[in-house]
Amino acid sequence: MNAAETILSLEQSVGQLIAQYNQALEQIDELRNQNSLQRDELIRTHAELVDMQNKYKALQTAHALTCDSPERIMARKHINALIAKVDKTLDLLKE
Repeated sequence: MNAAETILSLEQSVGQLIAQYNQALEQIDELRNQNSLQRDELIRTHAELVDMQNKYKALQTAHALTCDSPERIMARKHINALIAKVDKTLDLLKE
């Protein structure tokens, strides 16, 4: 192999390495985009989960307050008293 052939072979090898490098960069960009989309989906799903948990707790509270056991009747009276105090406080703040 003479010098010209060696240089040509080296140029081809460097060209292949550059092509592989560019492909690797494209794959990295694609993976970053996928990661970003999955992260956004995870955040959205987590927010939905928290919202559903809050709704479930509200439903449990509503159900507990609709039954007529003595503890629930007392809880309902206590909540009504708290609401009355809040209303009174709001009226005082308006003055």
